[in-house]
Amino acid sequence: MKRIFLGLTIALLAPASSMAASASEQSCRACHVMDTTLVGPGFNQIAARYKGDAEAIQKLKTSMLEGSAGKWGTIAMPANKELTAAEADRFAHWIMSLNK
Repeated sequence: MKRIFLGLTIALLAPASSMAASASEQSCRACHVMDTTLVGPGFNQIAARYKGDAEAIQKLKTSMLEGSAGKWGTIAMPANKELTAAEADRFAHWIMSLNK
């Protein structure tokens, strides 16, 4: 039931052009929302920061898979161990699609 609720939540919160997110991608939403800072920056803020950066997709994927610190303040982002490289790639592309 919890997984169904999470799936419905992402479907309602994400833009219509976004892809369906896996359960492991859902964990991102524990700290990130679309337009405001929750624990981490909003997805639109991330997209804006990396707009025009040719290495944006790789940087985002690395942060998702390995974690990061010091990019957005003092709170570190933990590595997302359940996220696959393919899921991180799709999610990074979705984030960057918000610039369009």
